[in-house]
Amino acid sequence: MADAPLPVVDTHHHVYDASLPPHPGARPHGDAPLSAYAALRARIGITHHVLVQPSTYGFNNALHLAARAENPHGSCVVAVIPPDTDAAACRRLSAGGVRGLRANLVQGVPLSPADVPALGRLCADQGWHLQIFARAEMLAEMAASLRALPCPLVLDHFALLPPASFADHPAWPLVSGLLSRKRAWVKLSSPYALPPGDTAPLVRALAEAGADQLFWGTNWPHPNTDLPQDEAALRESALSPLTPAQRRAVLWDNPARFYGFAP
Repeated sequence: MADAPLPVVDTHHHVYDASLPPHPGARPHGDAPLSAYAALRARIGITHHVLVQPSTYGFNNALHLAARAENPHGSCVVAVIPPDTDAAACRRLSAGGVRGLRANLVQGVPLSPADVPALGRLCADQGWHLQIFARAEMLAEMAASLRALPCPLVLDHFALLPPASFADHPAWPLVSGLLSRKRAWVKLSSPYALPPGDTAPLVRALAEAGADQLFWGTNWPHPNTDLPQDEAALRESALSPLTPAQRRAVLWDNPARFYGFAP
């Protein structure tokens, strides 16, 4: 009898409903419903997934919470909330499947770098993690506050490090140091958001710093590019520099442990 396929976690995707008004200052997005994502899951073998609130909807997490309710045992939510949200509201979000908070500092809507310390305290109080989408230059500028966070830190999209010169970038000591001390996790996702260059050396260096601190994500429906994407090819490109054991860890062991998924 053939072995069952290994479970796979997509740690980063969104859903969109064009009928919902965007947050002031945020970019609108066309429809990208959960049903379309389900078709992608079936096509490339994704068994578990993490719904990440995009900046489009600001603090209105209703769409992603509703999507999580469709698959409560195989999905969870990373939400966006104001830093002064009270504990009771946070507990309700936890009950709805929220496992972390996100600050999109590339768009700067609806949060800013000044909100990060308070968000970190909220996450620590709730047993959540803080996920940050920021350019590598900003990560370097925020190094002291990121090192001081009282909660786990997740960095989006290769930490937006430049593939051709990451080792010389001022953010590299921060990222590699947090990985090696098991204080941060990095998502191997959205390579098209990076400056041009081969990502393989960057992936190998990230794995050397902390292979058990890496995740993979589709970034479906790819809101930061207008070009069509092949998610299976993106996955293979991200994982090809890794050993078979590291690949399994990135696709399942690491995210299952971090997000609390069971097979």
